[in-house]
Amino acid sequence: MERHAELTGNFQRETIIALNRLGRAVTSSLKIEDVCDSILSEISALLNAEGVAILLPRNQDELIFAAVSGFAAAQLKGATMPRRSGVAGYVMETGEAVWINSHSSSTPGLSIYREIESVSAFRSESLLAVPLQHDGKVIGVLEAAHSRTDALTGESLPVLTAAANWAAIAISNALLHEQAQQLREQQALHEERARLARELHDVVTQCVYSMSVLAGAWRRQIEAGTLTPQKAHIEELGELAEQAMRDIRLMIYELRPAELEEAGLLGALYQRLEAVEKRAGVRTKLTINGDANVPNAAHTGDSLAGIDFYRLPSSVEAGLFRITQEALNNALKHSKATEIEIRIQFGPQQLDLEVRDNGRGFDDNAGEDAGSGFGMLSMKERAKQIGGAFSLKSASGYGTIVRISGVPYREDSSIEEGANVD
Repeated sequence: MERHAELTGNFQRETIIALNRLGRAVTSSLKIEDVCDSILSEISALLNAEGVAILLPRNQDELIFAAVSGFAAAQLKGATMPRRSGVAGYVMETGEAVWINSHSSSTPGLSIYREIESVSAFRSESLLAVPLQHDGKVIGVLEAAHSRTDALTGESLPVLTAAANWAAIAISNALLHEQAQQLREQQALHEERARLARELHDVVTQCVYSMSVLAGAWRRQIEAGTLTPQKAHIEELGELAEQAMRDIRLMIYELRPAELEEAGLLGALYQRLEAVEKRAGVRTKLTINGDANVPNAAHTGDSLAGIDFYRLPSSVEAGLFRITQEALNNALKHSKATEIEIRIQFGPQQLDLEVRDNGRGFDDNAGEDAGSGFGMLSMKERAKQIGGAFSLKSASGYGTIVRISGVPYREDSSIEEGANVD
């Protein structure tokens, strides 16, 4: 008896320590992927389960395996099952925790949803499933499974339920953070479009007004016999019209974000150089160097031969594109550059991006005020948001280099093993 009590006490202490560790792990990040990975890892170790899964509602009729670990996870992640079928469906509908094996169940008449085994290629013989609850609502299901009938028992339900309480809080916080981030991005996009619309109006008004005033003054002078039309007069009007066209084309392009969504960062940069810089008579070069998984290429002409438009996380693509866009705009509007080069260097997990121009530059030792027209604060903030470091190097008469370094774009990844769930 004493030996049994000692073993039980040790197990309880280890369980408490494990649950505390789980609580720290799942609340240490607001990224939904990190949160789910921590949950799966800790619960697998805590229960010695062969598979753990988090199922979330996909719509009114389906549950999706949002995160999985263990045997055949690669096949099961993203798979769906009917929302009202099997153990997971029962837990989702009732909010009750369930223990079941091939011989008995805490809920008579309930059976494992075997159809999913055609995807997972694993037969669950013992299964625990508990609700993920937040604010009195079931937001998902947490499952642990094993191929042995006696491996998972009803005694472990309280442990998994306690783990699910931590998990539900962490998942809810991560989802709220993700929604807030999306709202911030939408608000920033709205403000950016409003700013561009104002600038477009100002540019068109200013240029057209200048041409109108100039043409009117010349007309009156010609009618009064005090001015003889010269070629230089026509050239001056032409230059004003060309400048207006450059500015209008630039801002119209900025108002169209579809290229980034459709082609990714590399494709969008190529299209930007073709649509704006090339038409403005600027010589451009886009150089990409990468590790074994990212193609190397250089663009100097009308094609990007050899480049597979490698897709990055959407937040990284959006941040880098906006920074590059700002740097390119500066090179056209302020630096009066005739040559621009974009360099992207992919490392195993991080990348660096540079925008170089041969424009007139400025004294970068004069402090931030010198580069305020270059949108330095905006670029710094965007770089910080995506985990990179911003730097700007410039000198009067020697051009400008905008550099974003150390941007994480790929996490350390090991091949996922599959999960075993109902």
